[in-house]
Amino acid sequence: MMRGMSCLAIIRSARDEMSANEKKLADFILENAPLIRDYSSQQIAASVGVSQSSVVKFSQKIGYKGFTDLKLAIHESVIKQGANVALLQSADARDRSAAVSPREELYRSKSEALLRASELNDERRIDAAVSAIAHAGRVQVIGVGNAYIASRDLSLKLMTLGKAVIAEGDAHLQLSGVATLTRGDCLVACSDLGQEPALIQIVKQAKKAGVAIVSMTGPGGNPVSALADVRLYMASAATETGLSAVLAAVSRQHVVDLVYFALVSDSGRMLSGKSRASDAS
Repeated sequence: MMRGMSCLAIIRSARDEMSANEKKLADFILENAPLIRDYSSQQIAASVGVSQSSVVKFSQKIGYKGFTDLKLAIHESVIKQGANVALLQSADARDRSAAVSPREELYRSKSEALLRASELNDERRIDAAVSAIAHAGRVQVIGVGNAYIASRDLSLKLMTLGKAVIAEGDAHLQLSGVATLTRGDCLVACSDLGQEPALIQIVKQAKKAGVAIVSMTGPGGNPVSALADVRLYMASAATETGLSAVLAAVSRQHVVDLVYFALVSDSGRMLSGKSRASDAS
């Protein structure tokens, strides 16, 4: 469980990797969070249509001893959310009376986008992505639509670290590139929707070849993330214009930077270890 991450954020970020019954519980909790404190494990099991033991196991999987501890954590999250809403409403009231400048609005919005991107990708996810990329013989990075720029930046960053990278913008060349990948290589698939037929075909081919797959998609369930071994999430807006386009780009870039920074730190540790081993010999 990521330190400092709210209980509801943990459930939301882990949902795509849950079983069918766990997803039912997660959805019920997320939709009824303010009411959960009044439920017993038997009542929530009956409401969702699962066994009481499933509720207990779900609580433990999220990182709590049992449903009682989970219930308390949910209640704390609800209280904090309420406090945040009140704070934002107060800030909005001040803004209306003190005309916030575009510069201030952009700074605040970008800060919130960065926080959201970090909450969507806990340390476990980032570490898993770093491991897949660091241990890969070759890495193919594919970006579709609005995610192309972020994927291109990731490709260049990996090249600076000495990774053998395949980065093609043309769909036919992407398909040709993935055909050369084998077990021990890695595919990074970047797409807001994760539903593009050509990208799904490429990911399926990589999966069949035993390639490690890292997805960077929007936070909703989609075919690309469902096929991935490691799932990273980029916040994106349904209609990206004006400020929403800026914030979506900030989120994508932050996910790339989280991976890159972790890779650089990991490389530093490995280089340090090699130096110590060399000195010892």
